[in-house]
Amino acid sequence: MAYIATIKDEDIRVEIEESEPGLYRVWINGADCKVDFFEARENLYSLIFDHQSYEVDIDEVENGSYSVMVKGDHFDVLVVDEKKKKLAEKLGAGAGGRQEIKSPMAGNIWKLLKNQGDFVKEGEVLIILEAMKMENEIRSPIDGLVTSVSAVEGAAVSAGALLCLIDPTEE
Repeated sequence: MAYIATIKDEDIRVEIEESEPGLYRVWINGADCKVDFFEARENLYSLIFDHQSYEVDIDEVENGSYSVMVKGDHFDVLVVDEKKKKLAEKLGAGAGGRQEIKSPMAGNIWKLLKNQGDFVKEGEVLIILEAMKMENEIRSPIDGLVTSVSAVEGAAVSAGALLCLIDPTEE
């Protein structure tokens, strides 16, 4: 599985493959590593990485955002599935003018986080779409005003279905 971990505005590509229980092969920006992983207790992990032992405290702050402590150093880390990040970048590329927010895949509207009349910031989560037992965040590609919401919580939607409209705002 491939992920993008963002630490201090730097994107790091991480690919993980379990070779046997507790042992992983990890590629960090293409560099191949072997990692021995053990969960000592909830949110506390023991890692042996590059012949060094690390005690790592990991707390999930919110979806995909983690607070990580390693040897007294604190890091805020955002982790997203690489495919989802590329899709989000593709959907948000070159956004300008009124934006039609469409469903990138078939699924069910799990939660509406924004309503008509709400102001949103670029990257803010508008809707959570459940597809194949995964929660997918639909984010705003621009700062703007939600002018129309056609999505309904609990409703099934097809790929390409219009979910909402956002008009840009000037600051």
